[in-house]
Amino acid sequence: MAEIAVVNYGIGNIGSILNMLRKLRVAAEVVCDARGVMAAKRLVLPGIGAFDACMGALTSSGLREAVLEFAHADRPLLGICVGMQMLTHGSEEGALPGLGLIDAYTRKLPAKTGLRIPHMGWDDVRWCQPSHPLARDLLGESRFYFVHSYCVSCSSPANLLAACSYGIEFAAAITRGRTSGVQFHPEKSHRFGLQLLGSFAST
Repeated sequence: MAEIAVVNYGIGNIGSILNMLRKLRVAAEVVCDARGVMAAKRLVLPGIGAFDACMGALTSSGLREAVLEFAHADRPLLGICVGMQMLTHGSEEGALPGLGLIDAYTRKLPAKTGLRIPHMGWDDVRWCQPSHPLARDLLGESRFYFVHSYCVSCSSPANLLAACSYGIEFAAAITRGRTSGVQFHPEKSHRFGLQLLGSFAST
């Protein structure tokens, strides 16, 4: 059995994630059905583009309930980019509900003078829960690659795993139990992304 399964519901940067896991020599596979999701040791939920397109595709693929069941069983789940936003209750970008696994909501990044939207490029991340497994080996310099126009706001500080600033402070990573999400792209973040994915593979 692979150490990490990546959910394929038709949207997501699956190839780049698999390439990073290969560099780590972590056995990984792509899962396309509920049986594959439930058999996984650890699950990655990718997402790129619009919130409603991702949620709609996850639902129409028949995998929404399987992902929820996996998370409710307190098994390791990592959402990436829009995959993180999907863990929240919903998004200002669309009308469909999110998975509601973490008490948070996704809002549009506010326009600020001199700042371009989307927030694109490398930025510093501050870990708010240093003892969390994903923060391991990242408590010094911690820079990740972002591409997003919407950001997550947590209802409780207990769910804020990491923060970043771009006009406002927003959640760079969120967590509840063994479900976590990152707004940045670890698969595009070189050694920092390798460290984070390696930590996830050992949770």
